[in-house]
Amino acid sequence: MGNKQIRQSNIRDLLRGEIIGTHDKLAEVLYSKGLTVSQSTLSKDLRELGVVRLPTPEGGFRYAIPESGVTMRDQNILERELRDYLVRVQRAENMVVVHTLSGHAQSVCEAIDRICWPEVIGTIAGDNTIFLLSKDASTAEKVVDRFGQIRGTGALK
Repeated sequence: MGNKQIRQSNIRDLLRGEIIGTHDKLAEVLYSKGLTVSQSTLSKDLRELGVVRLPTPEGGFRYAIPESGVTMRDQNILERELRDYLVRVQRAENMVVVHTLSGHAQSVCEAIDRICWPEVIGTIAGDNTIFLLSKDASTAEKVVDRFGQIRGTGALK
């Protein structure tokens, strides 16, 4: 996992478990966990995570992560990645094999991981191929259908 993913994962965990209302406090808590972050990077992370500021009963504010954990930005990124780089999707029993343009499997895979489809148990990406694992064949077929729905082209077999 890259630094950005580690940092954003820590931010998610912190905001779900603690009341933090300022950039300074969040940066301080991240620093205590060994993560140094600039204000601009922290602002970008909060925006990418879809973090909102909510009022507290005491009259202040706190940062909060959307309940689903998936933002509209995440969905838009996935749609763009699939539209621009997806070549073919095939199912093999409980596995889905996704072919992308060369050099784009990692970014497409990250977009899929961020969406957290419940049908996907895990993913592995190479240079132009992604393996998605589902618990059974019918669940894998639902994943293939999702790709088709997002691309607007039906099944991409």
